[in-house]
Amino acid sequence: MPTLIDSFVTADIPDPTVDPLAYGLVAEHMMHGPCGRLHPTCPCMKNNKCSKFFPKTHQNETSVDADGFAVYRCPKNDLYIDKGGQHLDNTWVVPYNLNLLKKYQAHINVEWCNKTIFVKYLFKYVTKGADCSKIYLRRVRNGEDTPYDKETQTTNEVKEYLDCRYICDQDACWRILGFDIHRHHLAVERMPVHLPNDNYVAYSARAKMDKLLSLEFLRKTMLTEWFVANQMHPDAHSLTYLQFPSKWRWEARTRSWEKRKDNKPKIGRLHYVHPSAGERYYLRMLLLRVRGATSFSELRCHNDVQYGSFKEACKSRGLIGDDQEWYNAFDEAAAWATSAQLRKLFVTMLLFCEVGDEYVFFDRVWRLLSDDIQYQLRDILGDKSYHMSDRDLKDSLLDELSIIFSKSGCNIRDFNLPHRATFVSCSATNRLIEEELSYPAEQLSSRDSMLFNLNSGQLEAFNIIVDTVLHNRPGFFFVSGYGGTGKTYLWKCIVAHLRAQQKIVLTVASSGVASLLLPGGCTAHSRFKIPCDLDETTVCEIKRGTILSELIEVTSLIIWDEALMTNRKAFEAVDRSLRDIQSAQHPDASSIPFGAKVVVLGGDLR
Repeated sequence: MPTLIDSFVTADIPDPTVDPLAYGLVAEHMMHGPCGRLHPTCPCMKNNKCSKFFPKTHQNETSVDADGFAVYRCPKNDLYIDKGGQHLDNTWVVPYNLNLLKKYQAHINVEWCNKTIFVKYLFKYVTKGADCSKIYLRRVRNGEDTPYDKETQTTNEVKEYLDCRYICDQDACWRILGFDIHRHHLAVERMPVHLPNDNYVAYSARAKMDKLLSLEFLRKTMLTEWFVANQMHPDAHSLTYLQFPSKWRWEARTRSWEKRKDNKPKIGRLHYVHPSAGERYYLRMLLLRVRGATSFSELRCHNDVQYGSFKEACKSRGLIGDDQEWYNAFDEAAAWATSAQLRKLFVTMLLFCEVGDEYVFFDRVWRLLSDDIQYQLRDILGDKSYHMSDRDLKDSLLDELSIIFSKSGCNIRDFNLPHRATFVSCSATNRLIEEELSYPAEQLSSRDSMLFNLNSGQLEAFNIIVDTVLHNRPGFFFVSGYGGTGKTYLWKCIVAHLRAQQKIVLTVASSGVASLLLPGGCTAHSRFKIPCDLDETTVCEIKRGTILSELIEVTSLIIWDEALMTNRKAFEAVDRSLRDIQSAQHPDASSIPFGAKVVVLGGDLR
C-alpha cells in the first residue's frame, strides 16, 4: 500500500539538481505558509493553530493510520525553499502529483482517498438528486393572458383551473367509453380504533365534566361493544372487528351491536392510523385479523402467551416483517449520502415507516450515522489525534438524533432506542432550553448597574418579583404603568438579573411590536401555542413530554407585557395548560394559579 500511494502522491521537495522544473513548480505552487509562530497573522491561523495542521511531522516512510488516513513520506534532509523570508523544509509541502503539476503548472492538492466519506464529499453534487421537470403550458407558449373576468376585474381562477386540467391516457379512455366515474355500492360503516380508555367523547360546551366522567354510557364505543358482543354471543366469534358490520348493526341510540335482520350488509372501514402512532397502529393490525376477541388483553394474547404490548403480539403472529427492506433502503443511501443526511433518513424511517425493531436497526447502522461526529470534534479541538470511545460517540449521536426528533415534533424517548450511557440534564437535549440558557452570564452580570437608575416604585417591584423567584415561591403580579413610565426598563433589569444567575425567563407580549422591545421576546400566542378560537374550556396546544413542556417546567419567571390587550379566555387557557403540565411532577400545582409559576403581567389601565 505505501508503494502504491507514493506512485501517485508526493509530499517532499524535489532535488533541484535532478529535476529543476519540479523544484521550481513546487516552490511556486505547492508550499504552505509560513504560518504558526513564523507568521501568527496568516489567514489559516485559528485559535493560534494552523487550521491545515502545518507543519507536518517528519516521516521516513508512507503509512496509513488507525483511522484510514494516509501519512505521506516526509523525510528530513537538507532541501528547503525560501518563502516569506523563511526556510521551509519538507514539512511545509502540500501533497501533489508530479505529472499533474508539470502539465497544468497550478496548485493541485492530491490526496489518497480510501474511505466512503471522501467519495461522498467529492461526488455529493453528482448524487444530490434528479433535476426538476420542466412544463410548457400552451397558453404561455402562445403568448395568451390568463382568463380575466371583466365584471369582477379579477383573474377567473375557476376557468384557469379547467383550462389547465390534465387528464391521463387511462382517464381519457374511461371518459370516451362513457363508463361511470363513481357509483355507490353498499353502505360503509366507519369504525374507530382507540387504546383502552382513550376514546373520543363528544359533548356540549355547557356540559359538566364531573357528570360526563361518571356516565358509563359515554365509555361505550364500537370497539368496546364488539368485545361485549363476543362475550355474549358465541356465533359472533367467526368475525373480525372489520367484518362485524356485515352481520351486525350498530345502534347509535343504545350504543350496542344488534344482529342484522335485513339483507343489507355494510362494509366496515377502520379509521386510518399512521405508523408513527405506535401502539394504536399495531392495535389496528390486530383488529384486522383477530376474530372473536373479548378484551384488549385477549388481543395481546397468542399461543397462550400474554404479551405486554400490541407490537409484541403482532410480532408473535408474524404481522410485522423483518425490516430487511428498510435495511436495504438505508444501505443504498449510505453509498452516497453524508452522515447528516443519513441521520435525517433514519429519523424519517422511524417516524413514517413500519420499522419493526428500532433498537436493532440503530445497532446495525449507528457507525454510519456517527461517521462525521468525531471528525467535527477533532476540528473544533484542533487535535487530529483525538479519539472518542464508542460510548461517547453513541451519546453524541443520540443527542443529534434527539434534536432531529424534536424538530419533527416528536420525542426520542417514544422510540425503542438506546439511552445515553452518561447522565445529561434535559437542557442538553432540548434546543429551547439551550436557547434560553445561551445568554452570556458575564455580560448580563455587568448590567447590574442598571438597578441604580430604578425609581422607588420600580425598585420595589424589582425586589418583590426577584425575591419570589429566588425563593421558589408561587406568585402572580400585575405591574400597572402609563406609557413612558419605565415598564420595559424594569423588565430588562429583572431579566438581566435572573438570566445572569442561569434562571430561565420567558418574555412575551400580546402584540408583535411590543415583543420586539423585550429581551428575547415573542408573542404570547407563539410561545404558549394559544388557539385562535377560544372558549371556556380551551387549553393551549402543549403536550406533556414535548420540548416546550420541558421548557415551561424549568422556567422560573414569565413576563407578559401589554396583557390588557389579550382576551381573558387566553389567560385562562394558559392557566389550565400550566396547571396540567406542572401537576405531572407536582400534584399540588393543579390547584395553584398558573401551576405555581411566577407570572408578571404588565399594562396600562387607562
